[in-house]
Amino acid sequence: MQIKCTECEHGINIPDENIPAGQSFSIACPGCRAKIHVDSPLPAPAPEETETFIEGEPEGENGSGNAFGIILSNDFEEEEEGEGFQIYDENDKLALILDEPNKTLWTEVLEERGFKVQFAKSAAHAVHKMKFTHYHYVVLHEKYDNLPLAKNPVYQLLVKMPMATRRHIFLAVIGEGFKTLNNMQAFSYSVNLVINEKDIDKLGKILKKAISEHEMFYKVFKESLQAMGKA
Repeated sequence: MQIKCTECEHGINIPDENIPAGQSFSIACPGCRAKIHVDSPLPAPAPEETETFIEGEPEGENGSGNAFGIILSNDFEEEEEGEGFQIYDENDKLALILDEPNKTLWTEVLEERGFKVQFAKSAAHAVHKMKFTHYHYVVLHEKYDNLPLAKNPVYQLLVKMPMATRRHIFLAVIGEGFKTLNNMQAFSYSVNLVINEKDIDKLGKILKKAISEHEMFYKVFKESLQAMGKA
């Protein structure tokens, strides 16, 4: 969906899959920050096709389906009204920090690496935000929103994503139960990086190593796909 800011005429491209069907919404122009009201052109789903998802429960028999459907788009209407539905430029790197105890340090380190940082007020709010925004980096505390990691809807959403989407999101989890930079433990949790909270003072060095290795791996991966004619 292509729209244009009525104030500065900045062009904005919103993927159709991020548009709430049958509902209007507001966004903040990335150029002048003016608020733009958009009437959704997508029809609401027919009642017989509507599925009900319960927060924290798998979607479908095998945990498949539209995980973004966990949170209805108007559940946080008042909160989004205040903070604005933000649209970023194509080359912006976005990070979502879901670690209240270490939020300040994460912000400093990620902003130094060129990320634009956002936060959420709860796990449900985070899932809602992820419905409209593609985050390149997500930080999740193992006890975020007073939920165990395995039952956190943010964690469920990310680990059940199709790999074609998931591989573009770097997911780091932090807590007392992890061994920093342990690749086998990260693999067992289907995340990119695990950090023990006791090592939070070394966060800058940890991220530098982990992100560099991640970028190198996917550089080789993409080159291999191209060589096989699959990309």
